[in-house]
Amino acid sequence: MTDPVFLIDSDGRVAFYLMWAHAPTLKKAIDELLEGGGRGVVAGGIDRMVHLFASFVNGYRGLRRGGRRAVREYNTGAFGAGVLTFLGSKAKPVLAPLALRAEPLPMGARLALLGGLVATLSAWFLRRRG
Repeated sequence: MTDPVFLIDSDGRVAFYLMWAHAPTLKKAIDELLEGGGRGVVAGGIDRMVHLFASFVNGYRGLRRGGRRAVREYNTGAFGAGVLTFLGSKAKPVLAPLALRAEPLPMGARLALLGGLVATLSAWFLRRRG
């Protein structure tokens, strides 16, 4: 699932290393590199963040090619990630605009999603207690 990316500057040096391919993070780094004239280290030089959301939404097709055994082993080795990937593939029409985008989500949209999540979890928690 990991797919490393190297961004090379105009001098042939590594300007950015992305351990897990993630289009929005790469776009930010490319934009920063272009703003700096195409030279130098950008975005801190390395991104070690594990970007799993896109693979959960779009990764089941590849996992399914390995058959039931591949799904079972992925579930066992990654604590249920095979089920999450299956559910993500079923929710792809809804989640794809968030998970499979090339540009980072604007801050206002991030805050709105976070607020909706907090409100949903709060309502669920209060309903469960009461």
